[in-house]
Amino acid sequence: MIGMISKRILIKTKGEAWFNNAFRPLVGKVSIGALLTTLVVLFSLNGQVLLNNFDLLGLVSIPLLLGFAIVVAYNLIITKIAGLAYKEGVITVLIGSSSHFEIAIAAAVSMYGVGSLAALGTTMGLFWEVPIMLGLVSLAKYLDSKKFWKSTGVTGIE
Repeated sequence: MIGMISKRILIKTKGEAWFNNAFRPLVGKVSIGALLTTLVVLFSLNGQVLLNNFDLLGLVSIPLLLGFAIVVAYNLIITKIAGLAYKEGVITVLIGSSSHFEIAIAAAVSMYGVGSLAALGTTMGLFWEVPIMLGLVSLAKYLDSKKFWKSTGVTGIE
C-alpha cells in the first residue's frame, strides 16, 4: 500500500521518466545492500551461538541446500512444461523457490530469543537463500538466452 502511494506521489511530482530511470535503479541497489546488511546483523547477533555450535551449521546447511536444489529444479521444469514465457517463468520460479525465512526468523526470535539455536537455524536458511536467489536471477537470464522459456507468454507480456 505504501509502495503504491509513494509511487503515485513520486510520479506526480518528479515524472514517470525520473521514476523509471533514476528512482527504480537506486532502490534496486539499495535493496540488495539492505538485504546483505540484514544478513550481517542477524549473524552478528547470533555470533556466540555460531561459534559455539559451528558443527551444527553443516548439519543445518545440507538439507537446506538439497531442498533448494530440488525446489528450484522442480519449478524450472514446471514452468517449462506449462509453456510460460521468460517473465512469467522467472517470477514463478523465484516465488516458488523462496522459503520465506524472514517469517521463520521472526517466529524463532520471538519464541526462543535472538541467541537461540532456533534463530541460528532459521538464519542459516536465509544465509543460503540470498545467494541462491541472486544466482537464480543469473541462471534465469542465461536460460532465457538459450530460449528455455517461450518468447511469448500466457499473458502476452514481452
